[in-house]
Amino acid sequence: MQVHRCRFTDFVPQAINAIEYAPATVRRPYVAVGRANGDIEIWSAKGNLVYEKTIPGVVDGSLETLAWAHQTKLTKDDLELFDTEKEREKATRRLAERAPRLFSAGLNAVIVEWDLAKLVPKAAVDSYGGAVWCMSTNHAQTQLAVGTEDGHIRLFDITDDKLVYLRCFDKIKARILSVAWSHGDQTIVTGSADGAVRVWNTDTGRMAARMTLPREGRDPTLVWAVTVLPSGTIVSGDSRGHVIFWDHVMHVVQQDFRALGADVLCLGADADGHTVFASGVDPKVTQFKLFAGGKPASGDTKKKAGFRNKKWQLAGIRRYHTHDVRAIAVSSHLDRDLLITGGVDTQVTSCESRPFPNENPYRQPCFPPLNGVVSVATEGKLILQRQANVLKLWSLGKAEPISQVLNGQMESGQGLQVYERQRDLLQMELKTKTNLLCSTISSSGRLVAASDVEGPKLFSLVHAENGGDGVQVRRVRGFPPENFVPEYSESRGATQMRFTNDETKIAIATVDGFVSIVDISEWQQGVFTTVRRHCQHRNTKDEVEADAGCSDVLTHPGEAKNIVAAVADMRTITSMAVSSSGKFVATSDSAGYVAVVGIDNKGATVLPPLAPRKQQQEWPTSLAFVTGDQLVLPTNLNHVFVWDAVKRAFTKWSRAFGATNIPRTYSRMMSCVAGVAVNPAEPDCIYTFATNHITRIDLTLAPGSQSAVLNIHKRKQIEQDIIAKVVEEKERETSERLSEQSQYKRKRKQSVSESARMDVDGDATSDVASVVSEAASVRSQGKDWEGTIVARLREAGINVAEPHNFRMTERYQNLMHASFVDANTMVVLERPWIDVASALPAAFHRHKFENSIDGVVLINLDHESLKDLGIRALGKRLLVLKSIYFLKLQHDVPITTDSYVPRTVDAEPDYAHSSSFQRKHTRQTEENISRLMEDISTLSSEVTMVRNDMQRMYRLTILENKPLPAPQRHMTDPFSNTVLVTRKSQGDYDQRREGKGKAQPGHAGSTTPVSAAHSPGPGTINGMSSLLMSGSQAVHTPVTPHIRVYGDNALQRENESYKSFRISADDPCSIILPQALKKYHINDSWQHYTLCIQFGASGKGKVERMLAMDERPLHLFQQLKDAGESPVFVLKKKTSDSSQYTSTKIGTFGAGTGSGGSVSNGSRSSLLSFEHANASSSSLEAPAGRSSVAGNLTTSS
Repeated sequence: MQVHRCRFTDFVPQAINAIEYAPATVRRPYVAVGRANGDIEIWSAKGNLVYEKTIPGVVDGSLETLAWAHQTKLTKDDLELFDTEKEREKATRRLAERAPRLFSAGLNAVIVEWDLAKLVPKAAVDSYGGAVWCMSTNHAQTQLAVGTEDGHIRLFDITDDKLVYLRCFDKIKARILSVAWSHGDQTIVTGSADGAVRVWNTDTGRMAARMTLPREGRDPTLVWAVTVLPSGTIVSGDSRGHVIFWDHVMHVVQQDFRALGADVLCLGADADGHTVFASGVDPKVTQFKLFAGGKPASGDTKKKAGFRNKKWQLAGIRRYHTHDVRAIAVSSHLDRDLLITGGVDTQVTSCESRPFPNENPYRQPCFPPLNGVVSVATEGKLILQRQANVLKLWSLGKAEPISQVLNGQMESGQGLQVYERQRDLLQMELKTKTNLLCSTISSSGRLVAASDVEGPKLFSLVHAENGGDGVQVRRVRGFPPENFVPEYSESRGATQMRFTNDETKIAIATVDGFVSIVDISEWQQGVFTTVRRHCQHRNTKDEVEADAGCSDVLTHPGEAKNIVAAVADMRTITSMAVSSSGKFVATSDSAGYVAVVGIDNKGATVLPPLAPRKQQQEWPTSLAFVTGDQLVLPTNLNHVFVWDAVKRAFTKWSRAFGATNIPRTYSRMMSCVAGVAVNPAEPDCIYTFATNHITRIDLTLAPGSQSAVLNIHKRKQIEQDIIAKVVEEKERETSERLSEQSQYKRKRKQSVSESARMDVDGDATSDVASVVSEAASVRSQGKDWEGTIVARLREAGINVAEPHNFRMTERYQNLMHASFVDANTMVVLERPWIDVASALPAAFHRHKFENSIDGVVLINLDHESLKDLGIRALGKRLLVLKSIYFLKLQHDVPITTDSYVPRTVDAEPDYAHSSSFQRKHTRQTEENISRLMEDISTLSSEVTMVRNDMQRMYRLTILENKPLPAPQRHMTDPFSNTVLVTRKSQGDYDQRREGKGKAQPGHAGSTTPVSAAHSPGPGTINGMSSLLMSGSQAVHTPVTPHIRVYGDNALQRENESYKSFRISADDPCSIILPQALKKYHINDSWQHYTLCIQFGASGKGKVERMLAMDERPLHLFQQLKDAGESPVFVLKKKTSDSSQYTSTKIGTFGAGTGSGGSVSNGSRSSLLSFEHANASSSSLEAPAGRSSVAGNLTTSS
């Protein structure tokens, strides 16, 4: 199937200025949504929020406020007209059965009452005070209070279907922006543009109290919204973003909240008065709740004990909109407590108010979802769009044809190559008084019909020759004929129109409920004939009697029914469909009646109720004929009914599944079905579409499980996940079974061998039988993997045993229309929200005011300048100026005498004002950080050396399971009484102890301390010296970059960082010592110092010797490191008794051999780093509590 996914339509909706609930006394709850251009949308709030119809506003009109009225009680004057109580009850019942009344007003200074059935003004009066900003009915539904531009409150009498000016209150010198009645109708509360909340006495018309709000800036505070709670508490929202709760007795502030970051434009409260919602320019919705004793208040607050201790608290915040929120409506008398909001972003948002703010909202589309603003010419491949009084026409694009083989290989959703894009053909603005009610285009695209409240119009389209983009439009005169409605009909506007497929007739549904069939086959000659007139939607007694007397046109009157006035006064034909055969026309109205009438005959059928008439909660949202003249009726509850127009009965599928067995995923969708598309290639299937999904329904199959997964993309993902998981389990279990089978085979062989040795045949037979039974049990452990997959899919809502019906895709969003223009060729029109948002004004979070402040202006700001910018608070100005001061310091801007300087800086030295001081401080901080990083690196190298020593000891004692080596020779440490003994292997120690010979050469030695009493005599075997001299036999490793150099405490330096300098690998001690002393700033002869080396195993005992001045430390270090002796250098100052250093030399260290080290090449230089530590000259270890940090020796090229 090919899909034309169209997003080029430019429908731009109007902002929402008002939302009002119908009174709770209305049988069927309604919600009125007022748009900025004057259009009023009527929504049903029974269950989900469902769109019904639109009352068109005047072209370029205005709407600021709405008000409902539904009088249910007789006035004092009316009571005097009835003598008995029975007559009064009957009159009261008639009042309650009437439909509610709807009023609107705006900047045109006219108050209009609307006919909710005919969609035209019913009455209109002047406001007598200019533009109307607010309007509200009293709780008795008898008077209408209007706030006007001139500062007056005017009352209008609305009893007995009247709209008559009554009187006005005292004038104030500011416009009235908001108005609300008290629950006893004794007072009226208003908010005005002078920053005051006033309380008015309704009997005298004089002001009873005034509550003034503080200013923020030069302009006065605007009180945009007021409301009065059942307890009498007054709530106001103003331009400062504050929500204030006022005491209605003392007229003082009870509590004041900064609710929003900008103006509060609207307030809403529930019926109990325990919850208040606020929103405005800052598009977040804020909830306030009344708490008593730490718990939410409930019941009548006046009767509860401890009422004075109850407090309001900010209970929740949610952001449902992107732009200003101008209207909030809250209902508590419905099955679901709905919170409805709307504003500049044009979307109607609804959610339950009780779980707020945890409830996620549902956003209705920005266009009327069920009003058919788009029509498609199937043969001409044209798209017609209606908005206000403008018609726009596009032609569809064309894609490259694909072969059947390639079509089978393509994936779902893959794009096709387009060789001709869509074309904008026409934009036509009609000269009408009101916005258009409906529009349609013929199948070929040659005829277009549109209608406003004054009547329908017909246009012919002539396309340019040679495939050009131009289209010529001509008004067809003589349409409609005068008799398409009877003479007694007061309205000629059409709510629905459809052409037949052969374009010979057009069906017109009028606002009065007539369905007229007009012959247009001779439209080119301007001849039009009304063939017949059906009146099945006119079923009151008076209407049936009037229609029966018509003789000018063949009229088929309806059947009189006992319909209450509330239903008849709200009835409007909202849907129409014409069968492809051209035999039938189906229409439905907002009251739930569906009629199927014949085009060429008088046959007419009114379908039985889809739901019990008393409930009146189910009605069709769209109509469509499928092949075979079967009518599909999706309802507001997302049920699907199918009516056979020929047999005049519901189909078998509809009776079995239409209302009871629809999958829950489909029936519980928040969006109702907006239309039905039929694919000519699939005569038994329909495609229902809503604003967020398209669903394919096969009318020959059962719907399937109630919990079935309908989304084809989600279903595919679930199937893949389950199959992948089962395959993984199968592989794992197969490997386990193979392991068990191998164990079984080994056990079987063992059993057979044992049975062969047994003497009794019966015992062998029993053992073999047990093995066979065990093998059978092992083989029976394999699962039915296909059954496992099926069972898990069924648990996930996918039953593979049943065909997948109700196949849904949610790939398309904000759907305006979907239909088929050819077999397997579908057109889908979307209006992405991002495109709508790009046409909206700037939101609150964007910069709405520009003061042209650049860097030059910023550094010269002072207190007066900040006041001009609206920053009145002293504390805020000081914070701004202090931030500017520090910005100047950061960017080296001179501090002049006129510049603001914080007082905390005045007390500091002068150099603190200079940025150079900050740079110096920053530089010192960076140096300290660098020094710390070097210390960390040095400490890391120390840890590495210790770890290497421990690993060597672990390898000798644990892994190789060898004792420590035997002593080879000993020497006396001149700084300690401990004797350091050089050890080799344990075998050498045993041989020497038994006098069997010398130790074998080539073994690495280690040092360990032993007691002087048990040490051997002076040895003549220089094992260590021979080891150091046999450099060619040792395995050399690269020179480690770390060498410990401990300074003697005679240097009198504590905790100083090591100094670094470069030396050559062949430099002797006589060169190294002067450089080291120079680095440490020691003004003493280097001949008073000496460099010692310690080596051997870690521990208390180490071998230490003094290096001669001509020895090369780096070569010696390499040789000791290769031998695993962990060499350490120690810098010491010679004492008076230092003969031991000059007269004693332990062995020859092979200087200059240059054997195999990374520093053997004298051309390389090394970085020798020294660090002094508090090590005592009499010990090789630092005293407890002090740290000895080694220096580093790094090699670089």
